[in-house]
Amino acid sequence: MATEEERDLNGLPREKLAQVLESFKDPEVFNAVTGPWKSRIAWQGGMRARAYMRNHQVDMDEPGDLTATDVAASAHEQLLSAIGSCMTVGFVVNATKQGVRIHDLEVAVEGYFDNIRKWAGVEDEGNPGYGRISAKCFVRADADEDTLKEIWRLAVEGSPVTQSVINPTSVETDFEMVG
Repeated sequence: MATEEERDLNGLPREKLAQVLESFKDPEVFNAVTGPWKSRIAWQGGMRARAYMRNHQVDMDEPGDLTATDVAASAHEQLLSAIGSCMTVGFVVNATKQGVRIHDLEVAVEGYFDNIRKWAGVEDEGNPGYGRISAKCFVRADADEDTLKEIWRLAVEGSPVTQSVINPTSVETDFEMVG
């Protein structure tokens, strides 16, 4: 009989993980996980917003020095966090697939805006978004450095969030006045 340690690695049930990943070969499963993924965002007053996705909600705000209340992270900080979180999950999945036990894992992400003046409405040209984002993995695990670097590469290349930012992504917008 397998011990709990043999069944679970890095907090994931290894057999179940293998089944889930294998199930992505089934076109129905693939189509179901492809999307649509949805989020609905409701203004909360000032610069605050609340995002609703599946059974979860996340509050957003801007720093107090922008006349906001700074009661939550901003949307752009949450984008950095989403990139880091997605890479973290990818690292854990790939390490677990390879039988590598992780003891500590942290991903530090930072970004620099190209031209925030456009967002502020004081300039008409330029990209108000991040022009540069960097992510660094810090890990202590039961594997050599080359193996861990390969797991990190797989995590970055397989990250849906990271790849959505790295690669051109079409964003279609619409508008409807209500009331």
